[in-house]
Amino acid sequence: MRLNRISTRSWLLALYVVTIVIVAIGKAYGERGPDNNFVIFRWSFLNLASGHDMYAAQPQHHTDLYKYSPSFAVLFAPFALIPFAISLALWDALNTLLLFYAVDRLLPSRQAAIALALIYLEALRSMQRSQSNSLVTALVILAYLAFEQRKQLGAAFAIAIGAAVKIFPLAALALAIFYPRRLRFALWMLVAMAVVLALPLLVVPPAQLAAQYQSWRAVEAADALSVGGGGGGGLYGGVMQQLRLIFGLSWPNWPVQLMGTVLLMLPLARWRNWAFADFRLRFLCALLVYMVIFNHQSESPSFVIAVTGIAIWFVSTPRTWWHTTVMVLTILVVSISSTDITPRSWQRDFFVHYRLKTIPCTLAWITMIWELLTFRPSESGEAHELDVAAREPLANAG
Repeated sequence: MRLNRISTRSWLLALYVVTIVIVAIGKAYGERGPDNNFVIFRWSFLNLASGHDMYAAQPQHHTDLYKYSPSFAVLFAPFALIPFAISLALWDALNTLLLFYAVDRLLPSRQAAIALALIYLEALRSMQRSQSNSLVTALVILAYLAFEQRKQLGAAFAIAIGAAVKIFPLAALALAIFYPRRLRFALWMLVAMAVVLALPLLVVPPAQLAAQYQSWRAVEAADALSVGGGGGGGLYGGVMQQLRLIFGLSWPNWPVQLMGTVLLMLPLARWRNWAFADFRLRFLCALLVYMVIFNHQSESPSFVIAVTGIAIWFVSTPRTWWHTTVMVLTILVVSISSTDITPRSWQRDFFVHYRLKTIPCTLAWITMIWELLTFRPSESGEAHELDVAAREPLANAG
């Protein structure tokens, strides 16, 4: 049995590595060339270092705007300063293999293998778009593991780096509520954010950095006010866009996002459940899905975050017909619908037009929230318990 488990993991790792190589070669030397995202990322550091406004339109280099933080540009510097093809392969490898590592550490061997198989197509899609979503997913999981091991500084930097890539990983701060010494963590978090936000000072003076943050703030403010998902087929707009499609109304994002946040946090009111590893793991899964379905700027590659949460939830909870149904719907509607197996006309006129990827993820999230609200400690006898240093109940969590 041990050999079988090792073999399964090895085959999966080989599949991920071979896929990285094939995708990188195809993007570096193929007719279509690299995805626009990667070109934007490479130019971000060059623009920062040369004193140009990173957030201004630069049609001579790429389409669309850079919308990440100045700190991300500095973190991306090693990839911007090496040959293009090598940079592309290493970037995809970092994103994909860090996600593989995080899931492999989080779950027992058999469960990890199943989860990694279930999220493979989403990891592939993120690779094809040279997106950072797999990286963000991994950082949130690693922050959770650091919390479980009482490594608060590690958790703080994982969240801070994730927020430098995309702001919404700050939602992982909710995980801190489960663990003691929250004030100490808050101090470490301030230190981590200060260090990460100050990284650009390594290459630009304070005045230029302040101007870059001003431009970033303007871009983010414009995005926050947009309805999301209504423009191009690339944006899904989360639950907010689904409600617009159903009711034909145009309303701001924040009321629905606020409602989703309240529902996410509601199970935490039953604070005695914090002591159980199964409850904490289920909350992590709900958090990962929440980060996509309540993000008005969610795109197709963003769904690797949600599918990872659903896959972890599926393999670490009791197998029921409903859990299996939700998982199958997720694979069919979210993952397979975007592959060449599905006719392009179906993709364009049905799956993308009606933003259907959001629906199975929302069903899974509602199920997770319900199970958290109705969680009974006796369930933890069958539940997955993390193989980390902090297994004991947190009786002094308060």
